Amino acid sequence: MDFPPLGHLRIASPDDVPRISVVATAAFRYSPLFEWERPNHSKYPEDTLESYRAQFLDAIQSDDHIVLVREDAYLHDENNKTAAIIPDNTGWTTPKAGEQVIVGVISIKLDPGSPHVGKLKSNNGCYLATPHSLNRDLNQRHYDEWGLLSATAKRKNRVHRHSTISMIVVHPAYWRRGHGTQLATWARDLSRMDRIPQCVSAAPMSQCLFMSLGFREIDAIVAEGDKDDPRGVKTLLLEFGREYRGEPYQHLILRWIVKVTKDSLLGLVRWTQRTLNRMQVQGNEKWIW
Repeated sequence: MDFPPLGHLRIASPDDVPRISVVATAAFRYSPLFEWERPNHSKYPEDTLESYRAQFLDAIQSDDHIVLVREDAYLHDENNKTAAIIPDNTGWTTPKAGEQVIVGVISIKLDPGSPHVGKLKSNNGCYLATPHSLNRDLNQRHYDEWGLLSATAKRKNRVHRHSTISMIVVHPAYWRRGHGTQLATWARDLSRMDRIPQCVSAAPMSQCLFMSLGFREIDAIVAEGDKDDPRGVKTLLLEFGREYRGEPYQHLILRWIVKVTKDSLLGLVRWTQRTLNRMQVQGNEKWIW
């Protein structure tokens, strides 16, 4: 098996993007990073939704990402259980109470050279055009600064070529049901199966979860407070599988050997099948006369 068992998880598709954006907005609202980057969310909630739609659609359609979702029975009052503003025009059709809906999502950026590139993809649905966000909810300076701080920390700690959990989120109305643990465990198990290190920039609300799964702190990513927000913001850069760091070249060679072997065996099977077919045709032709 190339991947850990999905269990109750499933592969995300473009059709899921409108619902995923609702889940992301509802949950990320509780992250200090959300407040740092999106101080105008309450004024422009539609821009927040569009921004998450674009991010997740890009990941779903990208060959070097795996995006999985977790479903649960829909709660009709879920919007009352988040501090986020969820506008009416979400592009998502509200189901009946009890119907299965997406409540959690994880996006994993694969390491360079991963054998999983282009796999675990679903193109179901027609939500293919990249949404456009005016980004009026953003503090653009904070947003750009955080991207630079995060990239610098990953490069400094030599985890920028690791498998990376880009985003993981569960709608607050469905917290404490184990959904986040299932999503994070699957990602961790993929790292363990491939023997490739994995990293995540974890906000306070998810740090205990990741550490319980074996992730270890290697650095802190810190944006100092300023006149726009004197509180600043901090996340922890966590890593799983540090012991795999010494294996990258050996593992790449092993991947290449496995791929060549599979391709050779597949070619041999096809050649054998064609030969048998020709022999059968020739045999049949002898009996025609």
